[in-house]
Amino acid sequence: MALPIPPAPAPRAPVVQGIDLNNALVSDHTNKYESMLANISQSMTQQNATLIANPFNTAPLCLYLGFYWPTAAETATITVADNAGINIPLTFTQPVVPGANLVPVAGLIPDTSNIITLKTSAATTQHEYITSALPPTDADSPTGFQKFPVISLVKPVVDPAALAPGLYFTTHFNRYNLAIDYQAVVRWYTTQEIPSYNMMRLPNGHFLSAAQNFNAYKTMYEFDMMGRVWTVYKLDNELHHSLFLRPNGQLVVGSEYSGLRPDGTHSVEDGVSFIDLSTGYETAYYDMNYVMDRNRPTRPSAADVTLNDWLHINQCYVNETNQILVCSSRHQSAVFGVDLATSQLVFIMGNHENWSADYADYLLTPCDENNQPLDWTQDELNQNYWNWGQHNAIEVANSNIGFLDISLFNNSNYRSNDDSKSVESVDNQSRIDHFRIDLNAKKVSKLSEISGGNKGYSSLCGAKEIQPNGNIVVHYGGATFDEKGQAITCDPGASDIIYAGWGETAEGILPLQEISSTGEILFDVTFRSGRAKSEAVDGAGFRYDMTAFRVYKMPLF
Repeated sequence: MALPIPPAPAPRAPVVQGIDLNNALVSDHTNKYESMLANISQSMTQQNATLIANPFNTAPLCLYLGFYWPTAAETATITVADNAGINIPLTFTQPVVPGANLVPVAGLIPDTSNIITLKTSAATTQHEYITSALPPTDADSPTGFQKFPVISLVKPVVDPAALAPGLYFTTHFNRYNLAIDYQAVVRWYTTQEIPSYNMMRLPNGHFLSAAQNFNAYKTMYEFDMMGRVWTVYKLDNELHHSLFLRPNGQLVVGSEYSGLRPDGTHSVEDGVSFIDLSTGYETAYYDMNYVMDRNRPTRPSAADVTLNDWLHINQCYVNETNQILVCSSRHQSAVFGVDLATSQLVFIMGNHENWSADYADYLLTPCDENNQPLDWTQDELNQNYWNWGQHNAIEVANSNIGFLDISLFNNSNYRSNDDSKSVESVDNQSRIDHFRIDLNAKKVSKLSEISGGNKGYSSLCGAKEIQPNGNIVVHYGGATFDEKGQAITCDPGASDIIYAGWGETAEGILPLQEISSTGEILFDVTFRSGRAKSEAVDGAGFRYDMTAFRVYKMPLF
């Protein structure tokens, strides 16, 4: 039987959705910037530039160098280092224009005397600024929660030249956006006045982010490195997971009907929205209730069954070559693609069990790296091949029509639909997988796989990014451990089978690594909350201690 034709993608009528043109925070930041710029007089030369630290009270390791420039525009070179010469100097360029200037400086070292060197055609000047200490961690309070992480370098980097350029940027759920250098020193962060969850950088250097504690994902901020908020978007429905920008400027995001659906039913995280960033309006909505198998059992599942979180789209992007919208469904342990113009299903990548007969023709045949079908049993495929509970399915460049490459963070929950054959968290490991899909032959080949070992097992979240030099930066964003050092799950019985030997506490201890294309660990740090949580002190959700959903390596500016 053929699947019914789904509704064509179309925008939903806006209620409040759009740019918040009267947002008080945006107005305040705009007024502050204009006032600071107006106060730069001709007497403020490069030699006696004014330092305006943390100008918007949202980015404590940033400042403006304010001075008047009397000649033609040029590019200045700025280096940030510490007075003692212990930390890594960071160098970047900024434009200088005739007249008043507020030159952005980021990458300051916390709790240190910083030396900012400004080099122009006129002079090389140095300016000193002493920063404050980092914010408190969970460990600094008996009930500390969602505070600044404790960051530890596992071992010093042997060969910095082997690393990709840039800083390591990450964002922890309802905590902080931050960046560290290869010595694990924090060089940038935003305060909790800025949402931290699904941060993404725009071509203009700004960031977008929404978060659960900002109107339940219904408010999205555009902000810059200095912590200035430029735009606030109001959303009618939750922007619950990934952000992806198409070349045409459309934002592709996971969405839903956050109230009742048009038919009066309720379900969550089962749609994709396209948004025009110039207006904030939705330009198309893809309702996957009409595409995927609503009756298939979930694996893993939502702990709260009343949510009807049957699909749980946690990543979506457009493969422009083949005009396919690619989506990652955590709760179906499947990555699927739909036709961009029609919403019709194109393929499903995942285990072949429990699908209704109508979906059989869309299931990809598992193949080896030479695109030859594997002669493996169902159990072997489940244990060693398929994606389970995956996150961060992203495009790997491939311009060949009829093919697409996908890199994903394979959380590897259960690795079976049968509890008796499932892998317990204490023995499990999350993986980085690279798949190639042959759309015409309906085949999928696993080209490579790198395991994070048990210390990287993440029952949820996690992210990675392939670097231009072939390295991979990965953040095992859900790695959580009990007081015995055992990997545990955040949702017993929903994300993993229940293990009788788990302890009584939980602490997120999240590895962030840069690894070579062959899996050699070149850089290794851990982020942890600093205080193990327990049900007695922290309530039933204590296992949700600390999680990370995004990681990047990129320059400050």
